[in-house]
Amino acid sequence: MATDNKEHEEMKEQLDQILLELRHINRAFPRDEEGNVDHEGHRKYHESLIKSAEAQEMFWQELRLEIAKKGTWAILVIVAGLVVVGIASKLGLQAHIGPP
Repeated sequence: MATDNKEHEEMKEQLDQILLELRHINRAFPRDEEGNVDHEGHRKYHESLIKSAEAQEMFWQELRLEIAKKGTWAILVIVAGLVVVGIASKLGLQAHIGPP
């Protein structure tokens, strides 16, 4: 009988410890209008952070792709310009700039 009481007391102490831990954990969560722990609001907040991070990553990927495309076009235009100038120089053609 004394063993049952001792086991009962140990279980009660463990349960009290668990409840204390839960109270500490629940302090990390925001409260709703009624003062209750808002687990759903907390989850939605983290979902919005995840979506924001995904959108930001997509933005940077698209920006890098756009910069690469425009950089490639710029290089092609410069190379084409140099080719035209080189051909004109070989043929002895000169561009006249300014008044005659």
